Amino acid sequence: MGRIEIEKSEELFESAKRGCLYCKMVCIALSTIHPGWESEQSFIRIFLALGLPVFVQLSFGVISTITHEKEEAMDLFGIEIPEGQQLTTTIQQSNSSNPAIDVEIHRVRLSLDETTVADLVLSPLVENIGIAETILPHAGEEECFDFIKENVANCIKEHKCGRDRHLPLLPDRVIWVEADIASRIRLVEPRNIRAEYIALSYCWGSVNLDTYLTDASTLNERKASMQYNDLPPLIQDIVDCARKLGIEYIWIDRLCIIQGDVQDFKYQAPKMGEIYGNATLTIAAASASSENDRILVKRDIKYCAYMLNMEINGIGSLKLRFRRRTHPLFEEYMGGNYGKISTRAWIWQERLLSTRTIFYTASALKFECRHHSVWEGFSQGVTSHSWSAQLDNISHRSWLALVDEYTSKDISRPSDRLPAMEAVMKRIQKSKGWSPLWGMWTNMLVESLGWQSKESRSGLRFGRKQECRMNPEHWAPTWSWASVDGPVSHINTIPFEGSYSELGSIVFDLDVLGINDVSGLITFAGQLISVELSCDMELNEQHEENNSTEGNKLEYNYAVLGVYKDGQPYAMQPDVPLKPWSGSVNGRHISSVIRVPYGEPLPEKSWTAPCLCLLVGRMKLRSLVLFLGSSLRESGRWERIGMADGLPPDIFKNSRRLNINVV
Repeated sequence: MGRIEIEKSEELFESAKRGCLYCKMVCIALSTIHPGWESEQSFIRIFLALGLPVFVQLSFGVISTITHEKEEAMDLFGIEIPEGQQLTTTIQQSNSSNPAIDVEIHRVRLSLDETTVADLVLSPLVENIGIAETILPHAGEEECFDFIKENVANCIKEHKCGRDRHLPLLPDRVIWVEADIASRIRLVEPRNIRAEYIALSYCWGSVNLDTYLTDASTLNERKASMQYNDLPPLIQDIVDCARKLGIEYIWIDRLCIIQGDVQDFKYQAPKMGEIYGNATLTIAAASASSENDRILVKRDIKYCAYMLNMEINGIGSLKLRFRRRTHPLFEEYMGGNYGKISTRAWIWQERLLSTRTIFYTASALKFECRHHSVWEGFSQGVTSHSWSAQLDNISHRSWLALVDEYTSKDISRPSDRLPAMEAVMKRIQKSKGWSPLWGMWTNMLVESLGWQSKESRSGLRFGRKQECRMNPEHWAPTWSWASVDGPVSHINTIPFEGSYSELGSIVFDLDVLGINDVSGLITFAGQLISVELSCDMELNEQHEENNSTEGNKLEYNYAVLGVYKDGQPYAMQPDVPLKPWSGSVNGRHISSVIRVPYGEPLPEKSWTAPCLCLLVGRMKLRSLVLFLGSSLRESGRWERIGMADGLPPDIFKNSRRLNINVV
C-alpha cells in the first residue's frame, strides 16, 4: 500500500486549484462530507492500493518530524543508537474533540448497457481505483440476509474455521423459535441433539424488576412459552434474523443461564468456548447499547454515498462515488471500534471464541470468521484482516498484547475478570499446551511480570495517576495483573520493534523455583536489594480549577531514592496507590510499603519507607525491576507493589542472589 502524507491540508487545496485532477477528486469529497475543511488546522493521509478504493483520512491538528541525536535518544527513550546515526520520530498532535474523518473514493460498477463511449475513453484515468458495492439504507433488507447467508456458506465450504462440517450439539439450554410460527417460542433443554444455532453477543444494559430474563422464578414459564411481543426489541430482531436465515435455535446468555443461580453460572461459564465456537453464527449487536435497541433499522445517513461526476475537456464525465468509511483506517487490526459493544470484557471473549460473527454496526454489516473478514460494500472477492483469528497463531508477544487490550475493557463485576477470559485460556491451553496460572502462563511467567498500571506514567515528572484500583476482595496473587482492577500495559516486556530492537531486548535474570498454583505463592531466586521509596504530594491543579468534588485533590509522585550517586530520585510506577505501614505481624515488627486497601482513604502527607527491589531482567543500559512490600496476609511473604523499567543495572552489582516468596 502506498501512502501520501500532506502535512498542511491547504496544500492539497492549492494543488487542486492548479489543475490536479486527483487532488480535485479528494477536495470535492472532503468538501461534501466536511465543508470548510481547507480552512481548519489539519493534515491529510491518502492511501493507495491497486484494485481498492482510494482511502483519505482527514485529521485535525498538526504533525511534525523531529530528529534526535545519539545522546538525546538515550535520554528520552533509553535507546542507544550507533555512532553517526539519528533517530527520527513523528509527533502527531490531534484535536481529541474533533475525530478524524475517513473517506473512500471508488469506481461505479457499470453493466455493458450502462457503459458509454466516454466511459471507455476516460477509464484509463481511474482504472487503478477499485470498485465498491452499494451499502443498503436499511439493515433489514433482504439483500442483507443474502450477504450473511453467502458468507456463512462460503466459510463452511471453503475454510477450516472451528468444528468440522457436522452439525453441532446444542447447548444445555436454547431458545426454540420454531420457524415462522410467531407464537411458538420457548426455552428448551435438549439432550444430545444436533442442529444449527445462533449465539447472541450484546450489551445487557441495566437490570431492573422489569428486565426480561430467566431466573429460578421464571424458568418454568420460559420453558412453557415466550410470547414474541413480550420480548425486548433486540431479542425480537434476533428471532426475526434466525427465521430469515432458516435457523431454529438461539442461545442468549440472559435467557439460557439461570440468573442469580451461582451454581448454574459456574457450570455454564467454562462452556463459553464450546457455545460460541460451535454456533453456526454469532450475531454481535454492535448498533444496540442494550436489549431495548433494535438492530434491523435504517443506517446512519452520514454513511450514504455521493456521486462524483467530473467533466473532462468536453469528452465526457468520470463516474465515481465517495462515502464516509464505515470503519476507520487501521482500527480493524486492533479489533475495531463498533461502539459500546467494543468496550465490554465478556464480549471481547465471545468474539475471540466465535467461529463466525456478523456485526450489525450503525453503518454496515461486517462478517468475520477465523479466516478473514468482509464488510458490506466491499467489492466481490475483497477481504480483510480477521481479528478473531489470532488465537490460532498465538505467541507470547501477542498474548501480552491481548491482555493489555482485555484489561482496558469494562466489566460490571471485577470478580468476573478472570472468569471472563477463562474459555479463551482453555482454548489456547488445548492448542498450544501452555499451562494457565492466574491470567498468565507458567511457561512465560517471568516475561509476564513486567505489567504496569497503564496510567501510572501519565505525569510529566513522575507517574502521578494510577488508573488501576484495588479489588474489593483478594481474587488473585499480587504478582498477577488480575490482582488490580483497571487497564495494564506490558510495553516494557513486549520486544521493541525497529532498527534498534537488539538494543531494547531483555535478558531475564529471575528463576522460578516453585509454584503453588492454588494459593498463588511463587518462590523466586534473583538479585535483591533494599531501597527507600518516597511519595511526594502536590495539589491537583485541574481538581482545584474545576472546584471538583470527585477524584483526588492530590497528585502522588512515587520515586526510588539512593540509586544515583548525585541523589537524584528515579520514578517508580506503583500498581495502585501505596502507603507506608509499620506494626507487628505474628510477633515480628515490620516497616514496609503496602498497597492502600480497598475503601481506605489515600495518605495526605508525604512519606518515605523501605521496600525490596527485585531484578527481573536486564537490557544494555536499563533494567526491569519489581518492588515488593511485606505481606500483611501471610507472615514472611512479600507482595508486589509496583515496577520500574529504566533503573541502571549496576545498582545490583553488590547484591546477593536470594530466594524470596511472593504471594
